[in-house]
Amino acid sequence: MSDYALGDDLYLGITPGGSYYAVQDDAPDAGRSFLHNLLKMPETPQFNIDIACQLSGLKRKAALEFVHWMQEAGFIYGHDESEAAPTDSIESILPELLKPLSSDGKAVLAEGRGLYLGASGYPHEVAEELAALSANLTAAYVRHKEVLKDNLGHRQKAWGLIDANGNSEIGFWPLYIGDTRFTLIVGGVPQLNQMAFKNLIWALEIRYGTEDEAFGA
Repeated sequence: MSDYALGDDLYLGITPGGSYYAVQDDAPDAGRSFLHNLLKMPETPQFNIDIACQLSGLKRKAALEFVHWMQEAGFIYGHDESEAAPTDSIESILPELLKPLSSDGKAVLAEGRGLYLGASGYPHEVAEELAALSANLTAAYVRHKEVLKDNLGHRQKAWGLIDANGNSEIGFWPLYIGDTRFTLIVGGVPQLNQMAFKNLIWALEIRYGTEDEAFGA
């Protein structure tokens, strides 16, 4: 395994970027399936060939090559110590995980029906209205998906309220986990490239994730 950056003495972790890639879409994808399988584990596993095969569904050489590609893409990394997923209930940890994701400390997590599960920086009434709005925006995307994605080639599903300079004042980011779609609503500048976002996705995956099918043989 000298040709690969990961070794048997390291634990296989996922980056915030890898976490976002895993949940930004629900279309079948080899990398996304690998990351979902990794996020379903309550602790980061020690890397070895068996783990590579288990997560990827590929045979030994192909699995190692795929893991190497995932690391080069910045989706996973090797760490000296094992990490554990948040163990407290989703409802109790959401405020502390949501706050760092916004430059203003304002964020809401809503589920697909437009009900909010947790919030930071927004009063209850505002969080309720934003969650309901997120469901309407999702319905609008579904209605106009053919134009936005197929005709215009816009693959992103996020919506935003922007100012005259094009800066986001509030954004709505869909998160696809298992059979459940959530919306992360962020006021101000989004700050998703950090451990709080990874832990949010990890906690949601542990609770709501479903078993991914292997994509290799």
